[in-house]
Amino acid sequence: MGDKGRRVSIKDVARHSGVGIGTVSRVINNSDRISPETRQKVLNSIKELGYIPNRAAQSMRSHKTKDIAFFIDISNLTFSRIATGTYQYLESQGYTLTLCHIGKNRSTTLEKVKSFLNGRTFDGIILSLPSEENEALNQYLKKVDVPIVTIDRDIPGLVTGVVTDYHGSLQKAVDYLISLGHRGIALVNGLPIIRPSKLITRSFREAMERNGMTVDESLLFHGEYSRDFGAQTMLNLLPRIRHREVTAIVCMHDEIFHGMLRVMKDYHLRCPEDVSVITLEDYELMQLLTPPFTVIRRQLIDMGEKVAQGLINYIQNPELYGQLEPYSLPTEFIIRESCAPPA
Repeated sequence: MGDKGRRVSIKDVARHSGVGIGTVSRVINNSDRISPETRQKVLNSIKELGYIPNRAAQSMRSHKTKDIAFFIDISNLTFSRIATGTYQYLESQGYTLTLCHIGKNRSTTLEKVKSFLNGRTFDGIILSLPSEENEALNQYLKKVDVPIVTIDRDIPGLVTGVVTDYHGSLQKAVDYLISLGHRGIALVNGLPIIRPSKLITRSFREAMERNGMTVDESLLFHGEYSRDFGAQTMLNLLPRIRHREVTAIVCMHDEIFHGMLRVMKDYHLRCPEDVSVITLEDYELMQLLTPPFTVIRRQLIDMGEKVAQGLINYIQNPELYGQLEPYSLPTEFIIRESCAPPA
């Protein structure tokens, strides 16, 4: 605010920084037609004067809201990390982020998306849906007249912003377990209705076969990304673990893993003495558990930043929509103490 509570205006910023009002406007709107020196001078004046851009007026003039909608399962810690990276990048570009919790229930996703978008206007949308096979939802999204990018989803008519490269790390994980002497290796994965689950299962099969191992179909578990599925899977595996038919598990989702951990604790199953375990994501918890867990690590903050960066590129250059390859997020295999040779 200026003297006597007067709101600082764009004219004040222009006068203070010694540039024209149009130059200040271009800085506020992140135009690339400004030299770094001029941009910094204007930003310094904005900070010093405490100028707050009138987003509503900007929206009316430019037909842009500077707001991005993000449809995710907020209860999932993974997505909260991704959203953090998205928010940080969008904020640096002068955009705001609005979250919509769509949960895990595939049957209610369409109504949640419709209800959230009704009466609201966004410059772009980021989404990670629980299924790629919701035809009614997919058709609805195709009619939404703003750029949409997905996270790790292949949906016809929409652009995939970021994909995860699981292949190399899964190969290393399987090679590592086999080098320790494991032969009965179970894969616990999500339902094969989204890109990650399909790629994970394919990479696991290839790694086993490359090592001369026959894939035991009864050791490939697919289910919801939930603790309940993880717990039930672990209960199903218990007899085979105790008979030494299964000596290692690769679990490819953090919530599933948490359900498995609960059963391991309840049934006094030791890791790695009774079973070796590799899981996905590298939260601080993984290093604090006893033992620290071997993981396949994704840089989730970076994932959120990259998907936001891709969307802003499409907003500013709509002619590029669908023409660019998605960013491929690398993974890293981190060996800790949750794996050992089978007893």
